[in-house]
Amino acid sequence: MSAKWIVALWGVICLAGLLTLSVSQLDEFDPQSKLAIALTDVAFEQKFISQLQQQHKWLGQSLVHFSDTNCFCETIAQPHIARLSQNMLDNGFQNIHINISIHPEFARFVPSTPAVAIIGALQELIYFGPYAEGYGCLSGTGLVDAILPKLNSPTIENSILITDAKGCYCHT
Repeated sequence: MSAKWIVALWGVICLAGLLTLSVSQLDEFDPQSKLAIALTDVAFEQKFISQLQQQHKWLGQSLVHFSDTNCFCETIAQPHIARLSQNMLDNGFQNIHINISIHPEFARFVPSTPAVAIIGALQELIYFGPYAEGYGCLSGTGLVDAILPKLNSPTIENSILITDAKGCYCHT
């Protein structure tokens, strides 16, 4: 067998391995419909904001990051999270970090991490869901990035709550 065939075979095996690993990283954000079911409660937003206020009294214009100590996906998403955090700081928002391992009472609201919530100036929920979807949950596939231009606009009428996404997530 020539060296070219050995290298080609090695390349195919590596690509197959990478494909297998990447497909195994695609998990649903809300696999048991925990958040989807919670959203059927008309008081969901009020309960969620109230739970947040138990940890942080003033929530106006906040970016709330939900993480879990043992979630590898957060390491992959860290550049996107850092860029988003800085962007929001530059726009007058504060960053709040909540670790689900330390505050398990949030697990009833947060089906998977990494997740993010955006709270407006009037303490209303603007966005809640994953940062991004797809392989690695990188900034190029950002779900939250799509609403950033609208944050300073009075045209946001409803909360954007994402339950249907596939990417690198750790279930709570």
